Formats: sequence, structure tokens, C-alpha cells
Amino acid sequence: MRPLQDRKRIAYNMFIRRIFSIFRKEVMNIFRDVRVLFLVTLAPTFLLLMLSYVFSMDNQHSKVVVIDWDRSTMSRDYISQITADGDFVLQGEISDYASAEAVLLAGNADLAVIIPHGFGDDARTGHATQLQVLVDGMNPLTARKAIAQLTARTSAYAASRLGQTSALITIAHSVDVYSRAWFNPAIKTLYSMVPTLLAVVLFMPAMAFTLALAREKETGSFEGLMATPVSGLEYLAGKLLAYVLTGMVGAMVATLVAVTWFQVPFRGDFATFLEMTALYYFATMSAGILIANFVTSQQTAMTIFLLVFFLPSFFIAGLMNPIDTTSLSSQLPSMPIPQTYFIVIARAIFLKKLGWYELWKEALALSMIGGAMFIAGILLFKKKVN
Repeated sequence: MRPLQDRKRIAYNMFIRRIFSIFRKEVMNIFRDVRVLFLVTLAPTFLLLMLSYVFSMDNQHSKVVVIDWDRSTMSRDYISQITADGDFVLQGEISDYASAEAVLLAGNADLAVIIPHGFGDDARTGHATQLQVLVDGMNPLTARKAIAQLTARTSAYAASRLGQTSALITIAHSVDVYSRAWFNPAIKTLYSMVPTLLAVVLFMPAMAFTLALAREKETGSFEGLMATPVSGLEYLAGKLLAYVLTGMVGAMVATLVAVTWFQVPFRGDFATFLEMTALYYFATMSAGILIANFVTSQQTAMTIFLLVFFLPSFFIAGLMNPIDTTSLSSQLPSMPIPQTYFIVIARAIFLKKLGWYELWKEALALSMIGGAMFIAGILLFKKKVN
């Protein structure tokens, strides 16, 4: 009879071999099925491209018309200054309010700037003067952004051309505030949204993994598994490992598109990002194991997966609006969702150059979510298969 230590070593070697066999078989299945291969490797990139343009709030070019009642050198200089960088495109000059209403109504301009009589004289002498802006308010987000951009350009013009004593813009405070966006100087929405959307689009490999489990239940493949010495742990670990590793290809392609196509700066360590992505896959795919235990069809699995992961990403996990950390009731619904933590991770690595030391809490949360769901999925799976 073999010593106990030898028997343990043999059992461990067989355990690893069976996991590797399941892993190799599943990788071959992924590459044989074009639909699954697309979901795992390319679908995240296509979804990222679509969602990034949908959720981009950057208004690169605003069409401007001007009513210049001052007709001074300073008014012409002001118009040249605010349209110099191309974000405001001058469509021409008009003469009155009726014309301004007509061009806004026709959609030929996004805003109209009215420069009053005495604009140049008042600005030079330090007297307060006012500019009027008429904005097409059909899109409130675009309108607010255009007003903010025009205000910033007017302040910059007053400071550079007329000095700090100018009353071109009257501020009812005695303190001047100079702001700078440290990690996103251009305040571009895409710089923030694209890394955030990675948390949404990278759920595709996990969905493919869940559909694969549901498909095998639907087609009766589990009956053949019951006649083999492969345990539920070995079976699920091998399949999960296959989808995590092939899913990393999709993550790398999506990241490449984010950096090259959308020009999002990647300031962190790429290896750290991939390690965090693997943790995110572990959490989402473990949830997929849990879901697959309660469904008998691929359609049901996909519906539940979308309801659990896709929709909450936008409204609960902090993608659109930050989570209110002062309210426990606001934090509780987001805590079990892996996207909540990967959104923070992706933004921090892309824009802030943070690493494991700063993001250990988010990494720990993903590990705990994944571990708890994987264990629960294994226990339920063993009851049904063994």
C-alpha cells in the first residue's frame, strides 16, 4: 500500500491534470465556435465603440453667430479670441434678435453672442459691462457645456487682454479662483467614460461562459459528465480558467482601441490592469456559475445576466453618477456588483497611474465577491451533478 504522502501527491497531480484537460477542451471549443470566439474576444471592443459615442458628452464644435453692436477693435478681437481654437465655429454676424431667433430655430447655430454698445470703452475703463448669450436649449447638457466654455474663454480674454482689474465679467466675490483639472486637463468626457465603459463591455466573456454552462445543461452534456471521475470543482475551474485567459485577449483589444482610437491616456501599469481584469473576470464568471445553476436554457441565462450586470452598471455601480458615500442606503445596492469596483480600478489606472497599493480595497472586494459566488456555485453544482 502506498504511503499517505504519495497518495496525496498522486491525487493532487490527477486533480491538476483533470483541470488542465477540461481547460484545453474548452479552449478548443471556444476557437471552434465562431460565435463564442466573437463574444469573448471582439464583442467587448464593438460594444465599447458604440457605447463610447452614445455616452460621449463632449461637444467639440459649437456653431456661433454674433450680434456686434459695438463695432470696435476690442469687440472684433474678443470674437477672434473665443473662436481661435475651433471649439466655437463662427457662422457669421447678424443684425438683430429676430435674426438670432431664426438661426437658432433653424438649427444653423447653437448659440448667439450679443456684444452691446460701449463694450470696448467700458472694458478698458474698468466699468462693468455685460455680454448676452442666447443658447439653443433643446439639449440641456450641450447648452450648459457651451455656456461654461464661453464663460471660461471670456474670463481668459479679460485676464490676458485687459488685466485683472477689468470689469468685463463682474463677480460678486472678493476672491479669484483659478482651477485646474489635474488628471483630465481638457475635461474630455471620453477620457472618463471610456475606461468606465470597460467595466460594462468586459462582461461579454462572462456572459459567454454562462451561456456555455446553460447550453450544456440544455443539450444534456452533463449526463456524460456524471459518468466520469471529474468533480464539479475540476470541471468548473477548468472552464472558468479557459474563459478568463481567452477573455484577456478581448480586454487587451478593447484597451488598445481605447488608447489608440479614442486617445485616452493610459498612465498606469498594463500588467497591473490585466491582473485586476482577471480578478474582475473571476467575480463575474463566478456569478455566472451561480446563475447557471438556476436556469435550464441559454435565453433565460442571458436575460438574467443582462439584468444582473448590464443595467445596474449604468444606474447603480457609479457609471453615470458617483455613488453617494454618505448614505448607506445608496451604497448597499452597489456593493455586490463587481462593476462598482472595476469602474474605480479602470479610471484610477488609466488616468491616475495608481497600482495595487492604492487599489487593494477594490481588488479585495472583487476577490471576496468572486470567492463567495464560486464556492456557492460549486456547492449547488455538486448537488446537481454528483
